[in-house]
Amino acid sequence: MKKFWKKAAVLAEAALLLLLFTGCWNYHELETYSIVAGIAVDKGENGYRYHVTFECLKMAGGTKNAQIQPLLVEEDGNTIFDAVRSTLRESDKKLYFHHCRVVILSSDIAKEGLRSVTDWIKRDAEPRLTMDVVISKEKTAAEILRVKPKSGQLTAYQISNTLAESGGYYGTSSGVRIFEMTNTLNSEGISLVLPTIEKKATDSGETLQLTGGAVFKGDRLVGWLDAEPAKYYALIRGKVRGGLLLTGITPGSTQLCLEIQRCETKVKPVVSGDTVMVDIRVHMRTAFAEQDSETDLFSKIGIGGVERDADRTVQYETTRVVKDVQQAFGTDIFGFGNLIYQNQPKEWKRLRPRWDQIFRKLKVHVTADVEIGNTALNNEKGEGLE
Repeated sequence: MKKFWKKAAVLAEAALLLLLFTGCWNYHELETYSIVAGIAVDKGENGYRYHVTFECLKMAGGTKNAQIQPLLVEEDGNTIFDAVRSTLRESDKKLYFHHCRVVILSSDIAKEGLRSVTDWIKRDAEPRLTMDVVISKEKTAAEILRVKPKSGQLTAYQISNTLAESGGYYGTSSGVRIFEMTNTLNSEGISLVLPTIEKKATDSGETLQLTGGAVFKGDRLVGWLDAEPAKYYALIRGKVRGGLLLTGITPGSTQLCLEIQRCETKVKPVVSGDTVMVDIRVHMRTAFAEQDSETDLFSKIGIGGVERDADRTVQYETTRVVKDVQQAFGTDIFGFGNLIYQNQPKEWKRLRPRWDQIFRKLKVHVTADVEIGNTALNNEKGEGLE
């Protein structure tokens, strides 16, 4: 009997060891896959609904000095997944999307709606919901992926990295990821804005640049925000983490440049019957970075004067971007309605059916407090130096 139990214990231990050494259940042979870095979606050709371009990773060179180069694969399909599977008609390598970081949509596709074109991405197991979504301002989205970055990176990866840094260095919103886009489309009282990208001609060829925002009503593209208004849209949304504030002695002038170190925005809608007033308070800590004027304005008006001018600039530009959006698009990209929905649900239930009309007429009151924390080192170059 003892021998039986000893044998049973040994067999049980062996069975447990087998479970520990089963290997990776979802292991893929690299040679059988093409790793996709980015996707561009345009209107289809030859009777198809979509024309899809995939930027894939291609290994070039020997084993020791192997380099990653882009390989563009293009295919048509009546759905996105149809185009994905159709690539197997020309290649024995299956597309692999786990490392895909950017989806670029043409303006024609965006005008038709985002929900259907991104449905497969949200359902399939491979694509990540953290991919950035960008709208091309060129004729097609594929043109963006054909530009070769001077950095040597894959185009899709450079776009993704630029989007990640834009909020901290340029003062615009960071990229919008698939799950964030979906959350906004499914939210009450707020409309979507996606980053836009276009080509820029240089002496040494072409490069890419972010150019503002694409404005949506529902899931359809209705217009564009230029780069400067897009900064103040990001300011109202509380998404500014850094960047520059250009100001001067009159609104719209740019003789003085402040570097934004910290920015906090508080937005509070006040409802009175069918009238809505939105109170926007901005507190910004900055450093004096530069003055572009023959007159030494900084010495002339002092820190207090520059701060007052900066306050007026923020108030003027913030008010103007709200008015421009109200007149041009009539869609609440700032989320004023969403704040009412969250904080005053009974009022929102009453206002919701007429929110587009109410949004067009609401007034904003902007209060800005721009603080200059330091003025950096300021020496007249060459003075007292040999």
